[in-house]
Amino acid sequence: MSLRRTTPLTLNSSGLSDALDASNVFAGAMASLANLIPDPSTAKLWQCRPASLELVDFARAGSPFSSGFSSGFAGSTFTTPIGPISCLKIIGNVAFGMVDIEGNPNDQPFAYDLVNNAFLPVTGAVAANTPATQAATGAWTTPTMDLVGTNLLVTHPGFNGAGNGYFGWFDIANLAAITWNSGNLTGAVTFTTPPAAVKNFNGRAYWITNPPTGQPALIYSDVLVPRNVTNANQILTFDDNVPLTALAALALQNQLGGIIQALIVFKGITNMYQITGDAATSNLARNALNVATGTLAPNSITQTPKGILFVAPDGLRLIDFTATVSDPIGVDGMGKTLPFLYSTVPTRMYGAANGSIYRITVQDGSLPAAPFVEYWFDWTRGGPGQKGVWSGPHTFPARCIAAYNNTFIVAPQATNGKLFQSDYVQTSTSTFTENGTPLSFTWTTSMLPDTDQMCENAMVETTLYMALVAGGTYAITALNQDGAVLNSALIVGGGTPTIWGQFNWGQAVWGGAANALYPRQPLWTAQVIFRRMQISATGLSGAAVRIGKLHMRYEQLGYLQQSASAA
Repeated sequence: MSLRRTTPLTLNSSGLSDALDASNVFAGAMASLANLIPDPSTAKLWQCRPASLELVDFARAGSPFSSGFSSGFAGSTFTTPIGPISCLKIIGNVAFGMVDIEGNPNDQPFAYDLVNNAFLPVTGAVAANTPATQAATGAWTTPTMDLVGTNLLVTHPGFNGAGNGYFGWFDIANLAAITWNSGNLTGAVTFTTPPAAVKNFNGRAYWITNPPTGQPALIYSDVLVPRNVTNANQILTFDDNVPLTALAALALQNQLGGIIQALIVFKGITNMYQITGDAATSNLARNALNVATGTLAPNSITQTPKGILFVAPDGLRLIDFTATVSDPIGVDGMGKTLPFLYSTVPTRMYGAANGSIYRITVQDGSLPAAPFVEYWFDWTRGGPGQKGVWSGPHTFPARCIAAYNNTFIVAPQATNGKLFQSDYVQTSTSTFTENGTPLSFTWTTSMLPDTDQMCENAMVETTLYMALVAGGTYAITALNQDGAVLNSALIVGGGTPTIWGQFNWGQAVWGGAANALYPRQPLWTAQVIFRRMQISATGLSGAAVRIGKLHMRYEQLGYLQQSASAA
């Protein structure tokens, strides 16, 4: 069939069409960037996410578990397998947290040395001072941890007050002799119900308490004495009985110069308050922010170089250093909002930030079967009108995650009792087999920009910028609006992959010679007829793989679009 008229259509990895008016094309036009992350060297180029590497399997850590676990539950009290890690906090080079030992009704404290790859002894944990293990699914009050002085404080929904304490703490004055205990506040104010969260602010522990009757409040401790409240007036209330749900520290820019420290108090999704000053300097103040939103996901709140990121019911938002709350980041197809709008259990979201990357795990109800997945947001990237670039859904979602040096420490959703190191950029030592499974990627555009001509189109030629692994095979697929395959083709990397044991060391490139970035042509078996279409590329992940700009040449046909049922 001869072409009456051809029009080039160019789609780059941020979704902009070079052939159409950019004002009519949304910039976030990628439906999936699964296990793909931005290439740090080149704009609008994607590389494969490196695999997370296992650091420790608690079930194999010792005999039966190692001296690093609490001595009060040593020996036969521990039973395998290990359950979920319920909270995680990294102080210096040590990962602290609570873990479920299945068969034991309570979560147990642990401390893991990330430098020496060994558990540190934690003594003092017994049945009477550890929190009851909670269900691994469903809504819950999220545990929190924060350090004040030499006490790493822990709130946990498994504390019940008189039975096992109101909150717990690691005493880390001596890392060679860490102790665990639980209890109540001392002094003029004590808890009548276990606190919901704790945060260090100005050297004091600020505790959220939501009593069954009466007003929710913030109780603040003495300076560097987080378990004592000397004066009865060391309490802040917030005008009504709406429960307080989360705390976050924020440095504010001072109009007169310098930085003012602040504490942001979240009241569910109804409001946020800003706490500044201190009782000791007689300038303690609280003020409501001028926006009626908040979060149902306390563990999504993360400090970043731009301010505080948190997931509101309508998407990711930022509180900047002027205490201004942004609009949702990603509306109108400019990024990701549906995973948060359709989150199945918001309180199970968990996020962390490092470098320029924010990572958030969510049970995404917008996807079939509502799986737990992870999305990454890079706030330094993006074209005109974009506030950062999203990638995902990634296939190693976190139950808990924390930033550490230039990487992340992850307790994964699908694997209990393990800690992994998860890098956010490739290095020379990156691998692409994760927890025993080879990683694969999916690069899929959103539906391509409409030509606004009401006619069918015939796409005849396509090129996709790709760098390939030697011998790698990558499937390129054209899909219609229902996900049905219109046509498919393969792109194959040249050369032969290097196989372990089949070459002399030092005389070959590991993985085989890479195939450089180049516009590769998928050879369709026929013209691709469409009115609405998206292009997908899939394959095994590898260090050499890169994906960039998509070009297509198509003809506008002389007949009206066909009905979806006839397509």
